[in-house]
Amino acid sequence: MKKTLAFIIFLIFLLLAWLSWDWYKNTVVCCPVVEEEVMVYGPIIFDCATDEPITNEQWPDKKMEILALKQAGKNLIIIGPYYDGETESQGLARAEKVKLLFANDLELDVIEVDARPAGDCESTKANLMHGSMYRWVTRNDDIIEELDRTIVFYQYGTAEEVYNANLQTYFNDLATFLKDTNDKVIITGHTDSTSGSEFNMKLGLKRANEFKDHLVSLGVDPSRIEVASKGETEPRSTNDTPEGQQQNRRAEIQIIETN
Repeated sequence: MKKTLAFIIFLIFLLLAWLSWDWYKNTVVCCPVVEEEVMVYGPIIFDCATDEPITNEQWPDKKMEILALKQAGKNLIIIGPYYDGETESQGLARAEKVKLLFANDLELDVIEVDARPAGDCESTKANLMHGSMYRWVTRNDDIIEELDRTIVFYQYGTAEEVYNANLQTYFNDLATFLKDTNDKVIITGHTDSTSGSEFNMKLGLKRANEFKDHLVSLGVDPSRIEVASKGETEPRSTNDTPEGQQQNRRAEIQIIETN
């Protein structure tokens, strides 16, 4: 009788041991709990089905950060994204909606809008601003800053440029920026078509070199400045009017980011 009872207890022990091992194998060893990843978005994203911006609690701080960079004589340019399968007009519509978010902080006439392609809408939501961009740009008779370049106009159809206050301020700021970074700059000279094409190609290069020399005089390493000329080959406007010719007499300055 005692042997039978001991045998039964032993069988029960084996059964419990097997059940315990099976539980351990199937829960602890085999299948660890996988926590669902929660996507964290930046201050602003866009509804992929519409042009509506969606902001969160980070947006007020981001907006104040943008506003803190405001300077006299500069406009805020808002670049709205348009995604795969969309048109540029949808990017402009998004930028216009974001523009309204600044209505209580800025005069709307100092805010400009533009658009840029930004890839797949859903996958780029993880990007800080979902493909949108913000930049304060100079706007005056001598200088127009765009998203990827700055245009410096020549007021006169000569080989020499007058360095007025607008130009001095811009080049001082550019020199400071270049000395504080590892970035390079490409300066391309352009002309109107009032002289021969060969002369204009040389004139464009001369103008580009004048601006290079000025940056070097402000302490920029010359090895970080490239120059080129397009002469009269890439006009911004007609050459049939004095106003159009002035638009074509220019140097375009592009900053090239380096690691």
